Amino acid sequence: MKLQDLASVRSGLVLSRKQAKEPSEYRYPLINLRCVQQEETIQLNEADIYEAKEPLKKKYLSQSGDIIVRLTAPYTAVLVDETTSGMVVSSNFVVIRVEDKSLLPEYLFWLLNTEKIKRKIYENATSNMLGAVNARFLADFELDLLCVEDQRKISQFNLLAKRERQLLRALTAEKEKFCAGVLNQAYKRAKKGK
Repeated sequence: MKLQDLASVRSGLVLSRKQAKEPSEYRYPLINLRCVQQEETIQLNEADIYEAKEPLKKKYLSQSGDIIVRLTAPYTAVLVDETTSGMVVSSNFVVIRVEDKSLLPEYLFWLLNTEKIKRKIYENATSNMLGAVNARFLADFELDLLCVEDQRKISQFNLLAKRERQLLRALTAEKEKFCAGVLNQAYKRAKKGK
């Protein structure tokens, strides 16, 4: 079954079409390439502010459950949740919005980030310098659907493993700060003792 049979697949907004020429009251956070991390997350602190000339329709804004895929390498897919909904998605991305209950967005998110699928995307990328993939390729992508319960098990385990990796990265960063602080204190004490 093709992905387009189960979900809408469309490119993000071409920003120049709706952008205000001067400061506007219609301001939205913007998902840019810096926001989408290889760890399959959206970094909100990297988001820009997009000023529109008019209120934007819902179709231009991220919604919880959307999968956003970079059109250029590394073709990372991210899953939109409550914290990242309501953001403008630029045309550097494809927005996949699951419309059929036989496909779980969390499962599709996992699937699109597997090595096997990423390899297929790389093989179908254009040969220009950017190596961009076409949104049509993703729409025509053939899926072997598992039953919803199996999809749920896989996606829950994937999300738990992803959360664990985030916590381990945060713990590592805190440990490095702690070690640097201890070493600096030891150095200062040793220097005073001279």
